[in-house]
Amino acid sequence: MSNKSLMTTLALFLVIGGVSAYFLYNNALPKPKIVVPKRIVVLLASDLQITGVEGLRAGLKDLGYIEGENIVFEVKNPKGDRDLTKTMAKEIIASKPDLIISLSTSASSAVKDANKDAALPIVFADVGNFQELGIENIQRPGGFITGVVVDNVPAAPKRMDILKILLPGIKSVGILVNNKHVSYNEILKTHEEGAKKLGIKILWYNVTKKEEVPPAMENLIKDRPGAFMTTSEATISGNADLIAPILRKAKIPSIDFNLERGVSSGYFMVYGVARFDTGKQSAIMADKVLKGEQPGNIPIEFDSSLKFEINAALAKEMNIKIPDSLLLQANKVYQE
Repeated sequence: MSNKSLMTTLALFLVIGGVSAYFLYNNALPKPKIVVPKRIVVLLASDLQITGVEGLRAGLKDLGYIEGENIVFEVKNPKGDRDLTKTMAKEIIASKPDLIISLSTSASSAVKDANKDAALPIVFADVGNFQELGIENIQRPGGFITGVVVDNVPAAPKRMDILKILLPGIKSVGILVNNKHVSYNEILKTHEEGAKKLGIKILWYNVTKKEEVPPAMENLIKDRPGAFMTTSEATISGNADLIAPILRKAKIPSIDFNLERGVSSGYFMVYGVARFDTGKQSAIMADKVLKGEQPGNIPIEFDSSLKFEINAALAKEMNIKIPDSLLLQANKVYQE
């Protein structure tokens, strides 16, 4: 073999050897793990649950979830429109996300109804009555749903008791209520039982949409109740600007359950659960589901961390003296 042929053969051998070594080396390297982000869709009832979403996001971040990397996060907000809530729930189910998180009783009820055949996992939060969702056993809720229950409706008698301490001679309380709300019967029962024990009469004013709030408030002012209470319903909770200023002008003290907005919305007092904390608590349950646990096997949890705040500036304006016993109970007193 000539020198030229020998060099050609050697070069060819080196090329083949190099290519083979390259492929052998690359095949021996561990393949980078491809992470497919889990898709989470959140359904709200209205803007009131936005702080709950913030808590949920914070909780998931603490647990190692990074949006855009291992989770994709979508939020649907029907802005208090019940028909739109049901439509969005159906659309969410049809899109088949890895997990649905519903914040509020109405959103959770809509998602559960839409999910009858799809059997997608659901974690709820900010729900006042788990029985409204057909759950009987809190240790094993069954089906494809679990979540965090808050004490907003059960705490109604306590709010009434606070009003009684503020105004010992109070005879009646005005309350707006939506008879189309999924918890309507529970709201009536809980409030009436609390009022009966305190010797207070409840004056009910039904509102099913925003346009009905002003005339209902006009009737309420004519009846002149001793105080006013809100109920956990988006039509009422989301329209504080149509309620609180009228109460202030009429010098009728009030108590709300929306901790994030109550006093800042112009109500006299607020007694309720922080939605941020509830959202953060639900993130722990969402993590369990994303890691493979069946929602129906995860016990229902409760957030009973109720807080009490007072608008002392409004009390002064209304010429109402706040008893020391209430001031001592308050988590926060606003002086201006």
